[in-house]
Amino acid sequence: MSHPHTFAVTPTIHCVMRRSYFTCSYLVETAVGLIAIDAGMKSTGTEMLHAIDSLKRPVTDVEAILLTHWHNDHAAGAGELAKLSGAEVYYSASEADDLTRQTASAGLRGRLSAIIPETGPLVLFKGLLGNAPQQAVDATEFVRDGDVIASDFEVIETPGHTAGHLSFYYRPLRLLFAGDALAVIKSRLRFMARPVTEDLEAARQSMLRCLDRRIDFVCPGHREPLMHNTVAECERMRSYLADGQRWPLFG
Repeated sequence: MSHPHTFAVTPTIHCVMRRSYFTCSYLVETAVGLIAIDAGMKSTGTEMLHAIDSLKRPVTDVEAILLTHWHNDHAAGAGELAKLSGAEVYYSASEADDLTRQTASAGLRGRLSAIIPETGPLVLFKGLLGNAPQQAVDATEFVRDGDVIASDFEVIETPGHTAGHLSFYYRPLRLLFAGDALAVIKSRLRFMARPVTEDLEAARQSMLRCLDRRIDFVCPGHREPLMHNTVAECERMRSYLADGQRWPLFG
């Protein structure tokens, strides 16, 4: 079985990256326990369970699961991780019908989604065909812009990639968990690809909302965290957005 690559962003922030798709979930070590930001691509939860084990922590140390959005490559493992850990689950009410599979496709679309593997090049189509992750996950609490979770995680509503997309600002380290509101490629902030962005104008405004604060680290939902020259890079992107510059087709 292929396990994701788990590595430290800071001594207390750990990125769980699926090499085949460059999807990133995160584990944060805090005084109250582990906080998971998204939950991996496998509905068995094995990706996050392997990462937790690599930190030499029991799964019951997970106190909260913060979901950025419903797409399978970010939310697949949330249901199993919540069940095994007893953690509280937080996401936007706008994502509830997808995350609880109320909108799950039936008929041919549903059957096609079910047979596509959860990892590999077709995973995007699995989510888009299915309209829901493979395993439902209920929220302990719906959260909105400005809410603070586990004392230190500020909720930022960042619609655009999906209608209820959220990002989370971790105040102690001035670190942004951006989900798919922002991309990072080769230590540069980038847009997400246009074809996977539902509302381009809302997404542009969400990017500006994220960048309207001091950020020392950016942890996106794909590829790699931004750990160096972050303040200058955030200012570069903020200026680019404020000037209304073009959105490249592939970000």
